[in-house]
Amino acid sequence: MRSPLARRLLAALATATLVVGGAAGCGDDGDADGSGTAEGKIINVFSGANAGFVPNFNPFSQNSVAGTHSVLYEALLYFNGARADDVQPQLATGYEFADNGRTLNLTVRDGVKWSDGTPFTAEDVAFTFNLIRDHQKINHNGLPIVEAVAADPTHVSIKFSQGVYTRLNLIAGRIYIVPKHLWSAIADPSAFTNEKPVATGAFTVASFSQQNYVFERNPNYWEAGKPKIKGLRFHQFASADSAIAALGAGQLDWAGSFIADIDKQYVSRDPEHNKYLNESQLYLTNLIPNLDKAPFNSVAVRKAVSLALDRDQIIKLAFSGYGKHASPAQLPRPLWDDYIKPEYKDRKLEFDPARAEQTLQQDGWTKGADGIYAKAGRRLSFTVKVVQGYNDYISALQIMTQALKSVGIEMKTQEVSFTAFSTDQQTGDFDMIITNLYSEGTAYSWYSRGFASKTTAPLGQQAGSNYGRYRNPSVDAALLVMENTPPDQKDALRAELFKIQDVLVEELPYIPIQQSSSLIEYRTENISNFPTEQNHYALTTPYNGPDMGIVAKNLLPAG
Repeated sequence: MRSPLARRLLAALATATLVVGGAAGCGDDGDADGSGTAEGKIINVFSGANAGFVPNFNPFSQNSVAGTHSVLYEALLYFNGARADDVQPQLATGYEFADNGRTLNLTVRDGVKWSDGTPFTAEDVAFTFNLIRDHQKINHNGLPIVEAVAADPTHVSIKFSQGVYTRLNLIAGRIYIVPKHLWSAIADPSAFTNEKPVATGAFTVASFSQQNYVFERNPNYWEAGKPKIKGLRFHQFASADSAIAALGAGQLDWAGSFIADIDKQYVSRDPEHNKYLNESQLYLTNLIPNLDKAPFNSVAVRKAVSLALDRDQIIKLAFSGYGKHASPAQLPRPLWDDYIKPEYKDRKLEFDPARAEQTLQQDGWTKGADGIYAKAGRRLSFTVKVVQGYNDYISALQIMTQALKSVGIEMKTQEVSFTAFSTDQQTGDFDMIITNLYSEGTAYSWYSRGFASKTTAPLGQQAGSNYGRYRNPSVDAALLVMENTPPDQKDALRAELFKIQDVLVEELPYIPIQQSSSLIEYRTENISNFPTEQNHYALTTPYNGPDMGIVAKNLLPAG
């Protein structure tokens, strides 16, 4: 699954009046004015794309288009990102561990069909896991798969070289099953763009262009009575203003857009129908340095950058006060409070410009005539890559640039397309990036994705999820112990988590900026049953698999 980069826009909806080509008349089949019931309506979605779409429905690709995961392809289980310990059946109806956590036995749902009519069986599950084992480029989470074997059409056993108790969500919740009868002919599954996908999800691909693509209801979906809506159309916008105009004009039904003063600028335009949910506790905005390159292979430089940043100012001015201080333990609060070492729960990262300079000086840096520190002939200068149109991030970087300059550090900003950003973060083609880290079911998975050696790769290769190339034997050892610890041994698991947190606080591999908000806008004129704080059955984000597929198939006609 693609890292959940917050799709953020910043502008004043009050002045946004233009009608956007490709978004005007967002419905189809006579629904150009947006009228009609949800059952006969295409729901219009903005997932953050700011460049022309490139067809890629490969569930193993980091560059697949939004909706590939869970709208089209499904996992065995669903781990609700909005609630800890909420696990629901999907393509599997049951599971159990054996052999000290080295074997996972699953019961596969009967009666499911691929969208081409072929029966789905346990053979497809076994094939998918063996495919990942045989092609390590698509083993993004470093799963130690030995062999997967289907005992019969509804039972499969997956064997691992080590215990994987704490990785159930990565195994059963983040691996999307593909059809053996088609993918067995694919020589390189990492390069396959899969432009004509065959999947088990609630929707299938109806049309595709650079401007938008449409998923339509799968009439043979296995979950009786779902989905109720006709389909979803995903849009791209070249600028933040264009996307905001479409949202403000009611031409989008579902978006994940940062809007300053959202109650005034968005809700007040149509209080009856314009709604939003702030998905807090889920993401940590970080500056992620490339640890395989100077100057960020020096912990002193990382700490100096952190000390120079006034997070209260950044959160207030760039993020409209929606965020809050992030824990140095790199876990969102209060969602994971039970797993954070007590001394780190309420600790804030310090703002101390004087100490920032002292830290550099103690590391051998000397301030030059231009006011920038240098060491061994190299100025302390670097570039941060950010996605074009992510204006809150860009505003935050502008504030950081001035703060860092005041302590003798030069930071530059480079805006790139979403596609380029996704590629560069994977291959390590950056000095630093600004993005969100996220959790997906357990505290273990948070650390495994972001900080395990096995989830990264050398520069130039696909990193999976550890984009900063962080490696630490103590962290890896603690994660390994957790993998071999039954999930009911909470105290033993906490002990290993606390060891990891001690290392992260000391080494500061990434630089937390805030525990971020994630504003999700939706309109209820034609559709209902979006998640709410009272009924948080899934994350509402229109860019995260597997959550968006769960939401899409549960949407109902309004009224």
